[in-house]
Amino acid sequence: MRRRAVAVVALTLAVATAAAGIALAVASGIGAGTAGQANPGTSASAPAASSSDSAVTADDYCYVEAMIYYRVKELELAETLQRKDGLDAGALGFATGVAARDAEELEDLRAWYLSWAEARPLEPPADGPCGGHGSDHAQMPGMPSWSTLQGFVDAQHPDAERRFAEILRDQNAGMVALVTLILDGDPHPEVVEAAQRALEQAASDAATIDGILGAAP
Repeated sequence: MRRRAVAVVALTLAVATAAAGIALAVASGIGAGTAGQANPGTSASAPAASSSDSAVTADDYCYVEAMIYYRVKELELAETLQRKDGLDAGALGFATGVAARDAEELEDLRAWYLSWAEARPLEPPADGPCGGHGSDHAQMPGMPSWSTLQGFVDAQHPDAERRFAEILRDQNAGMVALVTLILDGDPHPEVVEAAQRALEQAASDAATIDGILGAAP
């Protein structure tokens, strides 16, 4: 029981500490140079930090920060599922792909996060796309509750696959709602490109998630 409690605490606190951890990791790694590492701004996940002359706004920074939290949570969920036994091959393969994809995207987002740091608001915004998210972003649309996480951590096959898919379905729906709000404004051109890719990825994932839920008993 103690191990389960520790697991769900780790899963929940991963999002609460993501920004600080990302900043420290980038400061120690990217700040010293990027020898042997691909340009973090050239992947399909996150573009270069400032290839355009357009001004960066707090809403642009909101997008980058929010996507970090969504991807950190998604990565933690995928890794939690991977540690379970007797999983359905389709759900396990999807979780494995999600984990690898998110780890790569987060490398890009970390660089972007620091490059646009001057646009970060001094206080959590009360309005706009990120209004009401709180200092730890736990109130972002679609983020799972403590009890939902506890149920997933405790679950085993085949309940684990179903819970995993349900959490991702709801989280992706929240992410889509947030990204749509940002696109409805006047975002930086690079945010537009990245947000559109995020929406395309969410639509692709939705089909796989529906398949996992359809196959669940």
